Amino acid sequence: MGKAVGEWDGRQTRDAAHSVHNIEQCQVAQSTLQPQSSTDGAWPGGFPVLESRSESPDLALADSDPGDETARRFRYQWAWAAIMCCALLDETQDISEVFCEHHEDVLLKHSDGTFTGQQVKTRAPDQPVWKTDDSAVRSSCARFVSLESQFPDQFRAFQFLTNHPLHSAGNGQDFGYVLNQMRGTSGPDSLTRSLRSLLKELAQDAGCSEDVAFAALSKTSARSDLPKLGDIVVRLVGTMTQVWPRAAECSYEAVFRAAQRCVEECTRASSLAHADVLPAYLPAISAPADAELAARLAGKTMNKARLLTVLDQGVDATEPLYSDPRDITEPGAGEISLLRLKLSAGGFSAVSLNAAEDLRSKADYLGVSWTKKHPEGLQRYSHVRSLVLRDAADAFESAKSGQEPFGLHMLSELRARFARRRTVGPQLYGCSDEHLEGLAYSLTSQCKVYWSPARPWEEQ
Repeated sequence: MGKAVGEWDGRQTRDAAHSVHNIEQCQVAQSTLQPQSSTDGAWPGGFPVLESRSESPDLALADSDPGDETARRFRYQWAWAAIMCCALLDETQDISEVFCEHHEDVLLKHSDGTFTGQQVKTRAPDQPVWKTDDSAVRSSCARFVSLESQFPDQFRAFQFLTNHPLHSAGNGQDFGYVLNQMRGTSGPDSLTRSLRSLLKELAQDAGCSEDVAFAALSKTSARSDLPKLGDIVVRLVGTMTQVWPRAAECSYEAVFRAAQRCVEECTRASSLAHADVLPAYLPAISAPADAELAARLAGKTMNKARLLTVLDQGVDATEPLYSDPRDITEPGAGEISLLRLKLSAGGFSAVSLNAAEDLRSKADYLGVSWTKKHPEGLQRYSHVRSLVLRDAADAFESAKSGQEPFGLHMLSELRARFARRRTVGPQLYGCSDEHLEGLAYSLTSQCKVYWSPARPWEEQ
């Protein structure tokens, strides 16, 4: 995976910062060690006593652990890959496939079979501008040279892309200037001494000739106009509205969902997600290496058909039925006695009443477990509860007739609606049909669902 450059470059900077942090921590710890007796300076019992600290790790920033910032920058790279996927929908472009984390951060395949390799680099606004001798710039160039050596004449271009300014002094530290000088000469012998020295070093790093290194750098360009870290998804949404015809029919929220789904798909393509679904018998077949390679390449490849499927899935995904938390009825509400009276009025037998109570208990327990395990657990419960209430209302209207009772007919209608709902594909968070039926009984105990027009419980 390509390296995401943040406020630090290289392991040495991080290690140095970590060492300073450790030294400071030791100094602070030593300053808090005070003997409890001033007679001889000895520790009572031979053990030091540390002063208590008020700061808690769940409230303090983890300055020495930049993993979250690194993850953010990799997500930026995947969002950029999603933007490049939009070119698959642009008939004026000749891009036929986009590969994620395959030889390059992003690899573009053109209709004539040639390729463009992209290195995506990010830096925070307070960091220095990019210069030719930066390690990330040099490593990107060495990568380009290596690919040119490995695949001669198959790359039409290499691109160094960044969201941070490039040095622009018109000298050897100006990366754009260096690349322009490469393109403006006929060969390595025409370069200045400093550029020839740079070319030689890159050729040595890549293990190839200076001619190959010159060929790679002659078709390399550098751009610093990529979106800022916080703007990348907004830029993706804007790009999609320009090239995806269906976007004109959708709300902004729907297009945003499609954009998020596209980023997630590029994330999967970048992370060998295909390995999660490879068949267990793969090692036993005649050519397991060929099969794994085919699966890997298919997982990394974004083409027009795959992109359109992903975008349609994002648009068609429905929003959950969330509501104001103050209006949500918590799991376990209602009265069992009321449930029994209502179901009895609907014609349920004693055995059916016992089953209903059991299913209600299971559904309430699932709702409680959601509230304990997930931050949005109560909203999950409310969402599924609303779906069941809607189906119960439809079943009641369909089953009611002049004949009494019709509770069992209504139950059959309700179960059929649960089955049909699964074919539509709403978010049920793993609920079984029994959980859904149990929620219907829970709603019954709360006077939300009725199983007969008669209401004998109101007379008691």
